[in-house]
Amino acid sequence: MENNRGSRQKKCPVFIVVDGGDGCGKDTQAKLIARYYLNKGLKVRIRSHPSSDNPFGRLAKRALEEGGKKGHFKAAFFYSIDVIRSLVKFYRHKKDEAIIFSRYLLGVCYLPTPLVIFGYNFFSSFLPTSRYFFFLDVTPQVAKERISKRGEKKEMFESLSRLKKMRWKMRGVTMRKHWYQIDGDDSPKQVWKQIYQILVQLDSPTGGN
Repeated sequence: MENNRGSRQKKCPVFIVVDGGDGCGKDTQAKLIARYYLNKGLKVRIRSHPSSDNPFGRLAKRALEEGGKKGHFKAAFFYSIDVIRSLVKFYRHKKDEAIIFSRYLLGVCYLPTPLVIFGYNFFSSFLPTSRYFFFLDVTPQVAKERISKRGEKKEMFESLSRLKKMRWKMRGVTMRKHWYQIDGDDSPKQVWKQIYQILVQLDSPTGGN
């Protein structure tokens, strides 16, 4: 997607994705990115998935908490609809100049391993992409420790063994595609420092080239 922020004729906003496994700090970094663009005078929107403002997001969240084999497919299915709904409703919103998705294409990692690459290629063939894709890679041990401090109901992918498997799936996808790999084990301040430096390069006149 061309980043033509300086033109009044642009058809869609700057599209930024912050993705990764549970406990990686996606929402925290999405808010910091939003502040970065707000300080530039842009109108910004954040969408976090699964979202709670529609039945598909709520059903995806419920499936993640219920678990089981059917839960894998239900979570991926309702999550996909939730994301597509966000795109239809907000991606070309005339008032927004930057839109940030917290979790996007890596939701395909809810699927069984043999279907992950197929699912990613399928959805990325028609869903919007950009150069502003950030993968927060957190180790399972750090993720589990952070999740335990939330005091929330555990989802089916939040045991140590499943966190390891999810990370393996996500790394397998993002290393083949154009994602910025960010060390999610670092403190939020250090993670933001990594993302900030990339944003400055991407937003420069040369677009980081």
